[in-house]
Amino acid sequence: MDDALTIRLADTESITSYSPIVSKDKRFLLCCSGCDVKVYSIRSGQCVHVLRGHQDLVTSVLFNPANQFQVLSSSLDGTIKRWNFEDGVLINTTTPRCLDSSTPLAVYGMYDLPNDKKHFIYLIKTSGGDNSEEKGGYRFLKQTVQMETWSTADFISTRTMKKLPSHVSIGGKGSFLAAIISTNEFDVFNLLKGGNSLRHRVSNDSNVVEVMQCLAKPTCLAAHPSEDCVAVGHADGKINIWSNVLSKKAKHSWVAWHALPVLSLKFTPEGSYLLSGGHESVLVKWCHGAYGNPAQREYLPRLGAPVAHINSSEDNSVYVTSHLDNSIKVVRNWIVVQIFQGLTRDHLSAGKDAFVAGVNFEPRSGALVLNGLPGHLQFYSLNEDTLLYNLDIVGQNYTSGDSLAHQHNYTRIELVDFTADGSWMVTVERWSGSYSEQCRMKLWFYDTETSSYVLNTDIDRPHQGGVASVRFSMCASEDDSQTIMLVSVGSADRKFKLWRITDSQSDGRKSGSSWRMESTGYYKNKNCLSAEFSDDGSILAVIFANSLTLWDPFENQLCTAFDLKSDIKSAKFCHGAQANYIAIATENDVILWDLLAYSEKYKWEGVSCKFLVVDPLSDFFLGFSANAGYIFSCSGDMKSIDFPSYARNITTAAFTTNKQATTAPHSVKRRVYLSSSTGSLLVVDDKDVAHRPDVTPTVEEASKNRLAKNYQQLTPLANLLAGNLVQQNRDSKAQIDSRRGLAATQLVQQIGETSCVAMPSINTLCRAFIHSLLMDTLPKSKRKQDEDSESEMEVESSDSENEEGVPRKPLVDDVSNAPQETAGRRLRKSDVLDFRNAWQKIK
Repeated sequence: MDDALTIRLADTESITSYSPIVSKDKRFLLCCSGCDVKVYSIRSGQCVHVLRGHQDLVTSVLFNPANQFQVLSSSLDGTIKRWNFEDGVLINTTTPRCLDSSTPLAVYGMYDLPNDKKHFIYLIKTSGGDNSEEKGGYRFLKQTVQMETWSTADFISTRTMKKLPSHVSIGGKGSFLAAIISTNEFDVFNLLKGGNSLRHRVSNDSNVVEVMQCLAKPTCLAAHPSEDCVAVGHADGKINIWSNVLSKKAKHSWVAWHALPVLSLKFTPEGSYLLSGGHESVLVKWCHGAYGNPAQREYLPRLGAPVAHINSSEDNSVYVTSHLDNSIKVVRNWIVVQIFQGLTRDHLSAGKDAFVAGVNFEPRSGALVLNGLPGHLQFYSLNEDTLLYNLDIVGQNYTSGDSLAHQHNYTRIELVDFTADGSWMVTVERWSGSYSEQCRMKLWFYDTETSSYVLNTDIDRPHQGGVASVRFSMCASEDDSQTIMLVSVGSADRKFKLWRITDSQSDGRKSGSSWRMESTGYYKNKNCLSAEFSDDGSILAVIFANSLTLWDPFENQLCTAFDLKSDIKSAKFCHGAQANYIAIATENDVILWDLLAYSEKYKWEGVSCKFLVVDPLSDFFLGFSANAGYIFSCSGDMKSIDFPSYARNITTAAFTTNKQATTAPHSVKRRVYLSSSTGSLLVVDDKDVAHRPDVTPTVEEASKNRLAKNYQQLTPLANLLAGNLVQQNRDSKAQIDSRRGLAATQLVQQIGETSCVAMPSINTLCRAFIHSLLMDTLPKSKRKQDEDSESEMEVESSDSENEEGVPRKPLVDDVSNAPQETAGRRLRKSDVLDFRNAWQKIK
């Protein structure tokens, strides 16, 4: 165990923490995602690039004012990176430095200056200097875009802010900067006069008589692009419009529609409309100033989750909204035309564990299964970094409450488990009201026809007071038949129950097939905490307070029990050659118990773990508390896991398939994913893997990326076309298969295997097909002769050669053993007919 371990953020971080941006040609959308920047194709919805290189959270992404094909990204690691986002290539990295400090500083955001192609503004935290008595704070700096010759930036104001500004916006054609700094005021910095600041009070004072203008604390703001005007949103749903903000005698008026706090505001590029969004999940479009009556509004309702950020394209033809469920929606002509969905966050679980059901691994698809939308489970593909689907478990509709303090109670999914082959799934859902509670356990079978889980059995109140744990087991019975068993543990009735399907050979679709309770058990009236099956399903371990009991699940007989000094938190059976061991975590110790010798094998004193997780492919197991982690081996070794600052309040963990295996013994074929109470998904990795290197593609990879971007998505068909073009550029005289129509057949097969959603335009397909059949240009003296002999060439043998010996361009790259020809000819009508016939067969 010489490999150092640490915890890093998984690649499924939120894509809505900061506002996304849209490219000038409206082809790409870029957003911050943890330590990365993701580049999406608006047309296909696919993630075409992930810009990796930052070592800490990315705080903003901004188009280079001097080059719209480049973007700048800032991070808390104190660096600003410049990228070619279309090719996914890192250009350079710079470290901002201010006058009073020589150490790298965290960059909290970048903001562009309208009508200024040479400068941009960024926000940093200063350290106060090595010899200065002044404490650090937050400052706005103005910097040139010539990052190759990075110089010391200039402060736009002498004022140091003690609190981190929020909702920063630049307006008035770049003449001022507005930001919310305190709980009841917003500040305006005059960028034309050395950053002189004015402070406007936006909340009510106790002596103010006008109750209608008594506004709650500000939640967001937006500056008008050309006027000295700022719109401020408030927690009570009102929007305050301030004019002449560069004067001490600024005036303001208010408009209202939102019933809940306003979360985001944005003026359109020309300033004629104001866009607002909040907890109502509605995008509202207001007329502004001389362009219309503010009472005239347009609504885009049922967006699914509260609107956190709003942005628009430069020509005002595309709007982009970010939502608290970690989704981004693209709006064109007031219609949602594209949705980018990250790992779904339940926006109604504020102040609660977002992934209360824990991290679960679905063996069929290899997906992570976690809590998703309210009442849903999400199946998230780790290999594709894509949400597969949300499965509705509860079957209820949800509406927002009249206030954030009085949200409607909704049913939460608390427990999930799968059989080893993924054929069955069990869920436990619970609803808690003021006077009653509801708890249901549901059994789902996997339907191969619909490729989804279908409800088979619905059990109301399986235990009194809720369910604490559920586990499946697939084991061989006495007649060598496969038996599926389920154990459920009550959280209040101090019992466990064993369940079995009525017809073990049933696939779940027969009318008489259902689950029934077979037996129940208890031990000395102690609280029952959890239960686990052994690797072969022959032993059932049940935890009762400080006692660990072992049962025969077929006869429901107690085999043995032993007591410990303190309560047991978790117990897990080891696998494979170490199946005779069981790992036990108590309040103060971790114990490896030998079931054959009935004694302690190893004991790690003073190590407190809340839960354990066992690697099914090795002799390693891991233990975690809220803020600490350890890795143990059955040979007695132990090593701690480094916890970064953002890895706190760990709640659950699970091993999943790790295709990018490392040399560490614990992660050869598996990887550990963790969930925190804050909704973050983390992964345990080696330190050299967790240290994220800069990504710089090779020349050939960049060439292929440039060709693939013409098709707007990285689908199998796009990769095939791009690969063929690269191959043709590399070897224009390659020999090819001579069978007429082969290229058309294979191309049509690729079309049939590609989803219609990810299909490129038909013009692109036809052009690629025709180009694959085009010949090298023949001499004029041979052109007429070729036309006269066209009918004869159709019946000639495929291995005949042209007098000039000019080879055709390759139709496909992977055909190497087929007969070859060097006779050049032009595209004939029969080739088009072959393409049409092949297409009809596919249809």
